[in-house]
Amino acid sequence: MALGLIVYDLLYMILSFGLYGGALVVGGRVGLELSRWVPWPLAFLTGGLAALVSLIFEVALLTACMPRLKPGRYALMKGAVFYGWILRSLLRRILFLPGLKFVIFSSNILRYCALTGLGAKISFTTNISTDADLFDPALTTLGPGATLGARCLLSGHYIEEGMLVLGQIKVGARSLLAVEVMVGPSVTIGERVTVKGRAAINVGVTIGDGATIGGDVGLDVRCTVGAESEIGNCAYVGPRVELPPGTRLAALARAESTTSSAAPAV
Repeated sequence: MALGLIVYDLLYMILSFGLYGGALVVGGRVGLELSRWVPWPLAFLTGGLAALVSLIFEVALLTACMPRLKPGRYALMKGAVFYGWILRSLLRRILFLPGLKFVIFSSNILRYCALTGLGAKISFTTNISTDADLFDPALTTLGPGATLGARCLLSGHYIEEGMLVLGQIKVGARSLLAVEVMVGPSVTIGERVTVKGRAAINVGVTIGDGATIGGDVGLDVRCTVGAESEIGNCAYVGPRVELPPGTRLAALARAESTTSSAAPAV
């Protein structure tokens, strides 16, 4: 494992120098050429934009050459999928370096190009805060008009007992994930869903269309929240619990079986 971490750092430095260097060369040439015809501040800004677009293109091109990520369990340090995931994580870190990420995510066009280049399936009308994190873009689908609020975190992987576990994350059209919502792998969130601040959505959770999830709610492993349900603030839904459509779960309530503390809509 220690050797693997050292190799990871070396690859990161090599890729960083190569990709940043190539982008700076392109940006510098564009800026120099433009400086002959336009004021230098405009040439400088255009050169910087050209460098950023070049970096996005480089990362997208390398990402397209990587093995596709498929949901499943994979041994660490073995197989094409594991090493593909490692290389994709390196490219994401390079492209979303602090500072660069803020600039990219502040532009609808650059953000869309960067995330689709990394393999995400998103709509141009998807709204994402500048400080939201998508750890595994290639495993993430965000529908039209979906919104990820401040400091939301979506992760399509975790490590368990020496295995890398990958799972897709799907967020439907016009759904809202408010501030600091955490989403794990293999999660499906339907359309028009509202998830309020600091909710935690664990591995394998399914949320039906039109549901409302309150603040600080915990949805445990592989539970299901039916369509048009309402889960109150600070409530908890236990592992593998299935709440039928239209369920109303009061604030602070615990649903640790399909019938406990949960009532259907009247």
